[in-house]
Amino acid sequence: MIAYSTRRFTFSAGHRYAVEAWSPERNERVFGRLMVPHGHNYTLDVTVRGPIDPETGMVIDLSEVKAVVGETIIERFDHADLNADSAFRGRVPTTENIAIVVWELLVPKLGGERLWQVRVWEDPTLYVDYRGPAS
Repeated sequence: MIAYSTRRFTFSAGHRYAVEAWSPERNERVFGRLMVPHGHNYTLDVTVRGPIDPETGMVIDLSEVKAVVGETIIERFDHADLNADSAFRGRVPTTENIAIVVWELLVPKLGGERLWQVRVWEDPTLYVDYRGPAS
């Protein structure tokens, strides 16, 4: 039996949208007010999947997920300027790219066979789901 377990996290981070190779005019035309530094209180849902251990009744010890995400994502991005983080070098820190970066940072720690999905909520009306490059 396969089950999916999700743990929720929050972090606050700032960013601005701009493509360095573009002119200021093109950035303004494409991104408008999003070029101005601003921030969000993000919610991150991390879903792992796998067989339910018959002894523990769990897919994974969720304290392990809490520790890995806390050390790998929350400590790194909470109250940070995402544009200054090396993970966003060459990437606009959109919600889509945040989800991809979170996946890339977590998959080596949790394993591609266990990490099922990351969902990044920018606000109550916008979220992005990412399930890795093959999905």
